[in-house]
Amino acid sequence: MNWLRHDSDISEGDMKTLFFQNHGTSRILSLSKRSGFSTRERFWNLSGESEWQSWLNAGHLKDSNGADSTLNVLFCGRVEKSGPDPLIVARLPFPKHIFDQVRAEFRVHGSVARVINRNTRCTFMHMPYQYTEDSGDIALVYNCRTAVTWPLDMAVSVSFSPKTLTTYAVVYGCDKKNADLLMRKLTGTDHPVFHPMLLPTLLADIERERQVGFLRENSVKMDQLTVDLTINKGIEGPDAISQPNQSKQLIELWQDMSYLKNGLKNWQRQIQKMAIHLEQSFDTMIQDSTCYDVDVQKSLENLAVPRVRIQKRLEELVDEYNEHIRDCATVTEGLNLAMSMDTRTTNQEIAHSSLEVSTLAQKDGSLMKSIAIVSMFFLPATFTSTFFSMDFFDWPKAADAIGTGYIWVYFVVATVLTLITVGLFRFRGRRDDKATEGSMV
Repeated sequence: MNWLRHDSDISEGDMKTLFFQNHGTSRILSLSKRSGFSTRERFWNLSGESEWQSWLNAGHLKDSNGADSTLNVLFCGRVEKSGPDPLIVARLPFPKHIFDQVRAEFRVHGSVARVINRNTRCTFMHMPYQYTEDSGDIALVYNCRTAVTWPLDMAVSVSFSPKTLTTYAVVYGCDKKNADLLMRKLTGTDHPVFHPMLLPTLLADIERERQVGFLRENSVKMDQLTVDLTINKGIEGPDAISQPNQSKQLIELWQDMSYLKNGLKNWQRQIQKMAIHLEQSFDTMIQDSTCYDVDVQKSLENLAVPRVRIQKRLEELVDEYNEHIRDCATVTEGLNLAMSMDTRTTNQEIAHSSLEVSTLAQKDGSLMKSIAIVSMFFLPATFTSTFFSMDFFDWPKAADAIGTGYIWVYFVVATVLTLITVGLFRFRGRRDDKATEGSMV
């Protein structure tokens, strides 16, 4: 029920979702722009409780030196673990009492704890808030987070003072590579003032590179798997994959691509929310209102140039994500087509094998029928000859005769028995055929 509260404190329950440890290096960048002067750049690398306490006691960020616009960014070092850690962004490289002072120094709103904790989803949120340190000035608060579905997720909290055009930002889970990239981008900007949406937009750029990298990697794997299922099917080679491993790889790739497609859509939605906010943000104030201030109005008018650039970049990102989502769908549909073709080929092979088995069975049936017919004629004659060869038959025969004159009895009896056997076979066969036809009707 934390949505009912609007203060900047972090509740006890939300504080338990953050993990503090006294090791790891953080970097601080302070940029100040003043008309007619070059940008003032200051850098600090802090590690350990003593260095943090000395820096906080010095009050470096209070020295604005008459700047028209100031940007103060804290890059919280990423506390790496030996294995995957879904809570890596929630691990802060300083003790809790240092974090309490950092919150006050960088105007960190308490809502960032909930944003960091909800690591399975990407988020962009904004709200107005008045800090006690900035009396009479309503600040803009931004919280932005990328999903932990893939490695190197990050989060950003921003507080912007329209009266002084001062931006305070904290980047969570920022490794050295991304910290160097962000510092290079921020120090190289030629914007006349620092827009508060600069950090969220840069985070959107970093997230795009992360997701597109996974899209390209999975696309190559799925293209190869599609070729293996179609063109290279049945070809044996040193790189051939067994059927169980291929099925496992197929399922894993399909799941990864499905998650990635959903992730692309979700992050595109957050970028669209950023663009909508830029269109609706108060870079102008209503005259005759109680909050109208001429000096603040002039300061806000300076945000027009960077706002247009950021708006254009966000629109480009939205268009790019449309293309990447279509690419993701195309690759997935291609794999589905390959699976369908593979299934069709397998079914054709099964049907062909079944046809061959049926043909062989038909041949075997014909042979068995021939054997049965021969046996049907041969067995009665064999029975007759065996019967008449018994000892109790004493057939008289003429002297010096080789055979008896009663040989005709054998042929008559054998013929009669054969006719009876064939007749019974035909009668029983027709009876069975009629019974079969009746059951089919």
